Amino acid sequence: MGLIKIAAQALGAFGNAINTTGGAMWTDYFESGDMSNGVLMKRGEKISSKGSKNKGDGNLISSGSGIDVQENQCMILVENGQIVDFCAEPGRYTFDDSKAPSMMSGSNKGLKALAAQLGQQFLAGGSRTNTQRVFYINLGEIQGFKWGSGNIVFDHWEADLTTGKPIWHIATTLMGNGMYSIQVTDPAKFFSVLGAQKAGADGNGLITREDIEPQIKTEAIAAIRQGVGQLSRLHIPFTEIAANEAELTKNVDSLLDESWGEARGINMFSIAIGMMDADDGSKQKIEKFQETRGYTDPSMLGAYMGMGQTQAMQAAGANANGAVNGFAGMAMMGGMNGAGNVADLMQQGQAQKAAGAAAPSDQQADGTWTCSCGTQNTGNFCTNCGKSKPDQAALKHCPNCGCAFPDPANPPKFCPNCGTKLN
Repeated sequence: MGLIKIAAQALGAFGNAINTTGGAMWTDYFESGDMSNGVLMKRGEKISSKGSKNKGDGNLISSGSGIDVQENQCMILVENGQIVDFCAEPGRYTFDDSKAPSMMSGSNKGLKALAAQLGQQFLAGGSRTNTQRVFYINLGEIQGFKWGSGNIVFDHWEADLTTGKPIWHIATTLMGNGMYSIQVTDPAKFFSVLGAQKAGADGNGLITREDIEPQIKTEAIAAIRQGVGQLSRLHIPFTEIAANEAELTKNVDSLLDESWGEARGINMFSIAIGMMDADDGSKQKIEKFQETRGYTDPSMLGAYMGMGQTQAMQAAGANANGAVNGFAGMAMMGGMNGAGNVADLMQQGQAQKAAGAAAPSDQQADGTWTCSCGTQNTGNFCTNCGKSKPDQAALKHCPNCGCAFPDPANPPKFCPNCGTKLN
């Protein structure tokens, strides 16, 4: 009961269902029909030699019948509820019951495993009956599944303004929603677990997205919640979660592998995030840190103080009765070096930025080095994450004065500009 593929150049118009290998019309012809709108499996539509469609009728596939297989489809030939042959390679075929099962699996791993099993069964003289049916399984992406997460605990990270390295984190509570899609990756497993119960008697074997959604939705949402939490290891802020949808899909698919892939032959195809936001309490904590962090920059602090003094002058000038006293108070502030502090802070900020631009190396002149996780170390391994100390051989600039070296792979032992010892 094998399949003989009809060469593309031998195929004419399908109007008369011509069997180009035998010169006669196909006895019957099977095709999938429409498999859009979330159809995962259905029984093949049987077209008689007279061209009439008889969906789901008849339990015998005559030798010489034609079978059509489209892209992203797996055709399975079922006999007494068991798969006895299949084809996942697009094309048109003629069925020959005198030949061994073809078992054309393409690149599908699940079908390859089934082929080995069926091959042994056929060689052992497995029993055959005449109750045969053709079913089609959709191997393409099935879209349209919605998810809403509820509360998710996520470790939100903030980065240093100068180096861009993560320096602070806080547990936040997130809520999100979006869409996800699935794909049948093991049609043999899918049929045995979900399809066989729909393929009995004279049923049409129809399985749609709506049939499986109630069960898998609960499992998918639970996995998405865990998958979002796992993104914390990237040390990113929650606002960048949507930019990591591919990583999220990978995380969720891994979490669902046992309950979906191994148990049902289904895998997560992709996850799209429609919205992901933190609750008000988490936002307030993040905003407070961001505001405070800004004042750790001397330039920012100086600008803030200068703005405050300017506002005080404007308020004093607007007060006709107390203007003299107001300006006298400001003079006292100036005597306490208020204006000088602003200028000094601005200069310190500019000096820090210049030093940061001139010394991009993670290793300092005093022997300390900063790991990519943000931890400063003196040994050969990071005390926080265990990463090894960066190779000192490649050094583009002097960590003290910023002097550029012509050959970073072979830096000098001492900086030719300031004399700092480099190694």
